Amino acid sequence: MRVLHLCYTDGRSGAGIGAFRLHQAMVRHGVDSWLVVAHKFTKDKRVVRMPRPQWRFRPITRLNSAIFHTQTSGNPVYKSLNIFPTGTAAFLNRLGGDVIQMHWVGNHTISIGEITRLKAPVFWKLPDMWAFSGTEHYMLPTDPPRFEEGYRRDNRPRHETGIDLNAWLWRYKKWRWRNASFSIVCPSRWLADCARRSVLFRHRDITWIPNPIDLSLYRPMPKDEARAAFELPRDRRLILFASLNATADPRKGYHHLMAAIGRLADLVDPNATDLVVLGDDARQTTTMGGFTVHSLGKIFDEERIARAYNAADLFVLPTEADNLPNSVKEATACGIPCVGFDVGGMPDMVAHKETGYLARPYDAEELAAGIAWVLERTGAELSAKVRARAAALHDPGRCVERYLDLYRRACGRQG
Repeated sequence: MRVLHLCYTDGRSGAGIGAFRLHQAMVRHGVDSWLVVAHKFTKDKRVVRMPRPQWRFRPITRLNSAIFHTQTSGNPVYKSLNIFPTGTAAFLNRLGGDVIQMHWVGNHTISIGEITRLKAPVFWKLPDMWAFSGTEHYMLPTDPPRFEEGYRRDNRPRHETGIDLNAWLWRYKKWRWRNASFSIVCPSRWLADCARRSVLFRHRDITWIPNPIDLSLYRPMPKDEARAAFELPRDRRLILFASLNATADPRKGYHHLMAAIGRLADLVDPNATDLVVLGDDARQTTTMGGFTVHSLGKIFDEERIARAYNAADLFVLPTEADNLPNSVKEATACGIPCVGFDVGGMPDMVAHKETGYLARPYDAEELAAGIAWVLERTGAELSAKVRARAAALHDPGRCVERYLDLYRRACGRQG
């Protein structure tokens, strides 16, 4: 079976990394897999960069910017239109796959209309909420659930003004996809539930399949060696926070962690506990709420990323909304217990008070209590439980076989 994956990129983003990992897992398990991208970062010969002529995409970028200026929004999360033709469908049709597996296709990777012109059966692994929403890839926690209510004038968020682009794009998707037959895959139970409740997808086939991870790369390692690699103290407990654009992306919740740190000094000894940040712009050592903070900067080498996880006693990600964050997958595969809010796909990966702690959403005091609770229990026994849960959930062979079974069943139904 020849599988053509489509994603905006093969790295430098959570969705791009997820697409590349699934592609790699399929290749390792004997699938004729190819990943087609707009921007290529890896050296994988089976990753194909689409031709993106400037004469076509410069005007698209300018038009997108002009259109988005007609709406103001308090939602800082990236938004996509995908209304202008890109040539992607024709390119994929020429490559001739048996199935097309889409991933993150925002930022005009493929237009909404072009999706209906793909000749092979289409499967769409949703990395976020864009497919069944308007322009939004994620909504704010306080936003009304317009994706399940319909985009009406009376349920528009108060932080939006100007032309309601979200309502317009949602209606456009509804019209263009009214007869489309693509199948939906969701990596988290939360996103699958959102898709099933959505107006656009409630009558479609929706399958839950977690994302795979290389369990031989992300694995438990000796903690002293991991700390030595980053010159981190060996005699202190280390709390790790990691994300792409760690301190700059408000959705990942660094501001919630800062609020929790302000309460943590009452629960744990700041003289025996440090905070480590991976994914920010600078490598430096500072302080926060009485705790020493070690910033490791941005790291793209996965061996070093795995070592950074292994240097920690626990991992914290107080994300406000997330599908199945790569950072939590990576940390748990390394046997590092995690703390976060009980939102999105976090409950899939963290069993509350068994392999980590899930606090009430956006409650800084309980987040601090969860960090203290896990710190009191870190050790070989907890680490083994965390690793076992991650290995069962993200096993590449099991994930690939579930995809292949889905392809066979869906393609069989189509004749």
